[in-house]
Parts: sequence; structure tokens; C-alpha cells
Amino acid sequence: MITGGAGGIGSACAEMFAAGGLQVALVDRNPDVHRLAAALGEKHHVPTIGFVVDLAREEEVTALARDALAWKGRVDILVNNAGIHPKQLDRKFMLEEVTNAHWAEVFAINLTAPFILTRELLPEMKARGWGRIVNNASTSGRTGRVNGSTPYTASKHGLIGLTRSSAIESGQSGVTVNAIAPGPVLTQRIMNAPEYRSGKAQMVRYGKPEEAAAVINFLVSDQAAYVNGAVYDVNGGTLMA
Repeated sequence: MITGGAGGIGSACAEMFAAGGLQVALVDRNPDVHRLAAALGEKHHVPTIGFVVDLAREEEVTALARDALAWKGRVDILVNNAGIHPKQLDRKFMLEEVTNAHWAEVFAINLTAPFILTRELLPEMKARGWGRIVNNASTSGRTGRVNGSTPYTASKHGLIGLTRSSAIESGQSGVTVNAIAPGPVLTQRIMNAPEYRSGKAQMVRYGKPEEAAAVINFLVSDQAAYVNGAVYDVNGGTLMA
């Protein structure tokens, strides 16, 4: 199951999973996720399903976990990829402009939803002795250098904490929990950003969704069975820690 599955890294990840023969559940607040899931299944001849969910609503997230388990009886892989970064007129909010509502929404989607899904799906994974959870923590989860990103950065730091704590609790049960920390990836959101449209971006190049998805694809494989509690930087060397 992949949250934020209707575009960017989520879509690239779904493509790799389906190409490898996995059954894929796509989750997004975009209703188009139904069509995308159906097209993916038709292309790769695997069962797929789309769930339209507002991850900011705890009751919908809890219901999602229940519905995903009901679909095929189990969830082997959870990719917490969805995330938001609130802006106003293409401009990020500085700290003094952040309202309680902005803060709450970012944390609900970026941190609370992954927590709820992990909590609801982990027991069944542990009982079977196999499971993979990968969280998209972003480079912002590794640093605080970006202006106007306080809620996003704080939530992604929290997601790394959730990753590591979950890994400690689940590692003896055959379940691994890891994270990726991608730098700027060329998604539709990035292409709509003023700095990209103006040609003022300072990156040598942006990452491709497929490059981040490839790391996720490794982390959910049997080859990564000894990788647990790790945070993989996928940023072209723009941040080295």
C-alpha cells in the first residue's frame, strides 16, 4: 500500500511494484487514483485498487487500514509517502505566519497518518513474521536549512523518530522499518514552483521520481532484510551527513 500514490514518487513506486508482480493499493485524496490504479493493474496484469482518503482525518486513516486488510487479507508492504507543504500564493509560510491550523494539518498528514497506519498494520505483519514499512522523510527530515519550512521540517524529523522507534520494536519479528530522505525530486509540485518556472533553481539537476522509488524498491525486498531503522539519503550529494 502506497500513500500519495497518484503522482511523483508514489506513482513511480507503484509502477515498480506492479512490474515486479506485486498487488498494489494506491491511496490519495485525488479521486483520479481509481483510474490510475485500474490502468496500472491492466498494464501489468496484477490486482490493484485505489482508495480516496483524506489523511488529515484520523477516522479515515483508521478505516483505510481496515479496508486495506479486508481487500486481500493482509498488507505486506506499507509506503508512507504522502506529505504536504503548505504555501500561500506560491510562497512558503515563515514561522510567524504559521497558524495552528496549518501546523495541525501538516502534522496530521505527514506524521500522524503514518503513525496510525503503522500501528494498525504492524500487528498482522509481526504475526506473520514478515513486513516492510518505508517512510518518506525528505531531506527536510535531516536538516533545518530551508526557510519557510518549519511545520514540514518538524514533521519530517518526527517521521524519522517514528521510523527508528518502530524499527526497534519490530526488528525481532521479521518486520523492517526504514526511511528515505529524498532531495528535490522533479514532481508536478516542483515544476509549478516559481523558482523552477523562472529557471532560478540552484540544483545541478533535480532527482527523478524513479530514482527515489528504486531505493524504496530495494528496502522492501528480501535483499534488505538486514537493513532496519536506516535513513537513506537520495539527494545527488546536495546533503551529506
